[in-house]
Amino acid sequence: MNQRALHYYEFGRFRLNATERLLQRGSDLVPLTPKVFDTLLVLVENNGHVVEKTELMQQLWPDSFVEESSLTQNISLLRRALSEPGDDCTYIETIPKRGYRFVAEVHERNELANENGNENSFAPANATPVAHAYPGYIATTRQPPQSHKRTNTYLTAFSGCLLLGVVITFAYWYRHKNVGESFAPKSVAVLPFKTIGGNSENDQLGLGMADALIIKLSRLDQLTVLPTSSVFRYANRDRDVVSIGKDLGVEGVLDGTVQRDGDWVRVTAQLIRLRDGKTVWSGKFDERYSSIFSLQDSISEQLSVSLRPQVAPNDPKLKVSHLTDNTEAYQSYLTGLYFWNRRTKENLPKAIEHLERAVSLDPNFAHARAILADCYYLTGQEEYGNATPEEAVERASVAVTKALELDDTLSEAHTVKAGIKLSERQFDEAAREFQRAIELNPNYATAHVRYAYCLFYQLNLEDALYHMRRAQQLDPTSPITNGALAGMLFDAHDFDSSIEYSKRALELEPHSFAARLNLGEAYAQKRMFTEAHEAFDTVREVNPGYVYWEKAYAYGLEGKRDDAVRCMAEAQKHDSGLMRIHFSYAQVYAAMGEKDKAFEELNSMSNARFIQAALKFDPAFDPIRNDPRFAEVLKRRGIN
Repeated sequence: MNQRALHYYEFGRFRLNATERLLQRGSDLVPLTPKVFDTLLVLVENNGHVVEKTELMQQLWPDSFVEESSLTQNISLLRRALSEPGDDCTYIETIPKRGYRFVAEVHERNELANENGNENSFAPANATPVAHAYPGYIATTRQPPQSHKRTNTYLTAFSGCLLLGVVITFAYWYRHKNVGESFAPKSVAVLPFKTIGGNSENDQLGLGMADALIIKLSRLDQLTVLPTSSVFRYANRDRDVVSIGKDLGVEGVLDGTVQRDGDWVRVTAQLIRLRDGKTVWSGKFDERYSSIFSLQDSISEQLSVSLRPQVAPNDPKLKVSHLTDNTEAYQSYLTGLYFWNRRTKENLPKAIEHLERAVSLDPNFAHARAILADCYYLTGQEEYGNATPEEAVERASVAVTKALELDDTLSEAHTVKAGIKLSERQFDEAAREFQRAIELNPNYATAHVRYAYCLFYQLNLEDALYHMRRAQQLDPTSPITNGALAGMLFDAHDFDSSIEYSKRALELEPHSFAARLNLGEAYAQKRMFTEAHEAFDTVREVNPGYVYWEKAYAYGLEGKRDDAVRCMAEAQKHDSGLMRIHFSYAQVYAAMGEKDKAFEELNSMSNARFIQAALKFDPAFDPIRNDPRFAEVLKRRGIN
């Protein structure tokens, strides 16, 4: 019987038949145009590698000249084809300014099929036979390059690891190394360690133990570790670990206890698999108590070695020294970190107070300086209003420069420096700093949030949304990431999702000004005016100028011109920014249908980057977007 060779790639629920040019999801055929299929095939064949945009375009259109937008459209269609409702899996990663990378694990297979399509035998492509779920299969896993390993990782389980201040002997390790179960989670939450016989010092030890381990593990590209901001609230928890892990949306939770008895401290830890609640690794550590920091270094290093994926046993990113040797400075840092993560107008000054004390006690505390610099930077933002933008940037610049002098590998410091560049309208330099921050710590959600804004101002909404979604995935219980994603979804005209994430942000932080504002704006676009005004009214006292402009716009859409004019007059009493007034008048006149006045205001505005992005994407300009004069406004400002 005639047979023919078939070449397959498998990833997630998909099967890509390269021979017959078919893509299947389970038993269903996924329709793709020829060029979109070619795009997928090139990315899959190079999985784990960055494929440059120019290289992709040369392979897809070797004999033609096409615009880059054609490639962007292919990627967008491909992402849509690979997405499923409720599935947050990311297959294609955008590498800003460069290209794309296929990040899912790919299995490559060769099969021999009969003419009727029935497979009866097959041969591996340079593969070592491994077990597979299908009868008779011999499979091979395509391995990404060393710098971008995306393969299955295995956690070596240690039980009863005894730390006596000396090197653990080989015999002891060999005796215990196989106790446990192989488990390679892609995402982990490290909860604050519970204290037994607690006192304030032990409480700090439990929080610090989790924070130190998070810092170490978060630098691994292939493992998502939730930031300290996501887990701080569970320091005094009364809920079970499994339910907390499910709320956080992770595959595994590391939980532990700390107990001090005289000169000794005992730490126990266990890794729990969320899908069945089973403990797949546990360890016990005894150490003489000399200082919090030597203990944290010793135990966190042992834990990180145990949890470290075997594909990166010598990853230099894990070589993180302890933050400080000063106990008081560290306690002030932890308190400041807590208030910084809350990030409200009331909490930000408290964070600054504690962080300033930390760096005064230890001037070489680089991490505290980096977070302090971020606090200074935030004080100049409209939502917080604790300082003028000029004062905020000046103080942040001094603090972040010192932090980077002490440690140039701090993602937090590079993120602040990027934000300063962004505020100074140095967009290319800001982008480079954000990329450096994400390279140093791919799990730092704040870097992704602010890089998303940078990309948005550069009129790149697709990549901006990618980084904003990534930030929310990395820190799903943060009001900041949920509120920021809500705002970006609003500009993408996805009002239902914007409302959903705004509400989620408000559940986490009921006083969030930005989330209330986003919620009201989305309601207004859906013509749910009662709900819109209720949202605006809850934060009117925080920034009356801003809120009155929003209410004026909502009244304009509602057809209540007198109310809109009244709110505009109130807004102008509180808003002295000339550019902002022109911008807001233009939006309200557009909502009221007074197009001539709207264009008069538009023509009076400057060419600032945030204005360009708003003109390009803001739904508030939709009432006049189809007017030929609007196209002229965009053209005059160089907006495509």
